[in-house]
Amino acid sequence: MQLTEAVLAFTATLMTLFCAVRAFKAFAVHDVPAACVAAGGGLLVSPVALRPALFVELTGRLQEKLWDEVASSASRPARGTPRPVADGETFTLPWAAIGHALCILVGAAVLLLAWTALTAQVRRRRARQLRRKALERRHDTVLDAYGDFQVNLLDNLDRLALADVAVPHTARLVDALDAARDARIPTGPESLEAYRKAVTALETAWTAADHYARVQGADYLPHDDRRRIKQAQAALSVAADEHGYLPQRQLALRRALQLVETVLPVPRTAVASLEATTRLSLDKA
Repeated sequence: MQLTEAVLAFTATLMTLFCAVRAFKAFAVHDVPAACVAAGGGLLVSPVALRPALFVELTGRLQEKLWDEVASSASRPARGTPRPVADGETFTLPWAAIGHALCILVGAAVLLLAWTALTAQVRRRRARQLRRKALERRHDTVLDAYGDFQVNLLDNLDRLALADVAVPHTARLVDALDAARDARIPTGPESLEAYRKAVTALETAWTAADHYARVQGADYLPHDDRRRIKQAQAALSVAADEHGYLPQRQLALRRALQLVETVLPVPRTAVASLEATTRLSLDKA
């Protein structure tokens, strides 16, 4: 009997602790329904953990009651035959059977609640993972587009404003890139919402900056800078001509780089990409 009570108390205690932990975690992330379910399960199981002897006693009484019913079933009168009532006899409710039935119902309810909470947790975790992957794809789309522009900057001088952080639209884009990069690092369930907001802000900033750059071109620059950009574009056309004179093409390439760098810094990746493309075309010529 003591072993049975100890096992029952241990199991009920584990279930109570599990429900308490689940309720605390759900409350921390403001998941009120899950917190209520876990707390209710803990409250239902806790009496069994505190008084396992009561549960064992109710079970024993119900067993005795059932055996008594089986033993006396043969001596019961046929259905429809009234049983004589002795003087002073009163009707009493089978409290032991009722108590045991209630315990069974409570146990079933606790198991159902625990299973419901567990499956709901699995579904929420999977949903969070799917949402994060979708956000990461949206984030990577902007990163790829902006990275392609930076690598091929000298081929995108008609969108020069995207490389100029002095332009407010570009400055907001750079800030949004930094915010999305920081928000991408998962720190908890609540970080997903922050990452969603950061990615949405990044998409908005990218669309605005790219549209502004396409509309403005080099017109937002002072007159002298606009003239240098036009000269650089003309020199790049000469450098990209595979049928041109090789020394002239090499000179035009250097001239284009010098002109662009007088307006704004050119990333090394853009220089390397252009040099590699030109060097291949020079080899073919």
